Amino acid sequence: MKVIKLKRCAMLRLEQVQTTGETAPTMTTDRSRYGALLLLVSMLALFCLNQDLDQALFSAINNLSPSLPQWLQLGITDLGHGSTLGTVMLICLLPRPELMPRVMTASLLSMLLVPLLKQYFDVPRPAATLDFLYIVGETRLHHSFPSGHSTSAFLFAGTLLMVIQDMKSKAALLAGAALVACSRILVGAHWPVDVLAGTLLGLSCAYLASYVPLIRLSIRHWKIVVGILLLTLVVCQYKETSSQMAWQIIGLRWGLLLLASMLVIRQYLQSRQPLAPRKWVRA
Repeated sequence: MKVIKLKRCAMLRLEQVQTTGETAPTMTTDRSRYGALLLLVSMLALFCLNQDLDQALFSAINNLSPSLPQWLQLGITDLGHGSTLGTVMLICLLPRPELMPRVMTASLLSMLLVPLLKQYFDVPRPAATLDFLYIVGETRLHHSFPSGHSTSAFLFAGTLLMVIQDMKSKAALLAGAALVACSRILVGAHWPVDVLAGTLLGLSCAYLASYVPLIRLSIRHWKIVVGILLLTLVVCQYKETSSQMAWQIIGLRWGLLLLASMLVIRQYLQSRQPLAPRKWVRA
């Protein structure tokens, strides 16, 4: 009889998970090594406040640009763009919806702080200062500090770092975000200090947002949130797509949106499937 009761409790728990959208096992937030990461980035940013060192580091990285295909550089740097990274976020958060409040909080913080800091400092970009550099994509001259792409990339990576336990996954997240940040120097858009300041800002926003509780939405509410986010991303991409944009970037953005749409539809269809009938074992 005890075996039957345990099986019955397990089935009831499974029904509760499928009905309320809960996920198992429960996520835990680990900030133990996050402070060391913030300290390391802060120290690097302080070193790059030296203008000569900042320019020398920029030249060393930017001079590597001709050795890499332009489409690859544009594709990597576009992963830090708001709408493109938003699509990646949606794809990653579909199986873990309880992280959505944290990501949204960190994103709102960065959307407020980045424009304010850009306007306040109004640092000229490398193209406005240097006589020679390699530029890939759009040429911009103003509002260099901090790097918005770097902020977005490390904001998302930082949010996941505190809930992921696997060290290889953490290393991959940091490497991917660092690649996006370095690409901003490769394409001639930012100084190293801009990138490091954006990295520090993104990690800080993620740290502050980590105190937002992990909220489990019901399946109905989660569908509404996902639908609104997906529709917003489609509208943004439609407005931002232009004939001057590289076809590789257009393909990347709309390909990610197509993948996100397919995953959303798949999750919606799975949620509508009836529960399997119970099979009780007689004692």
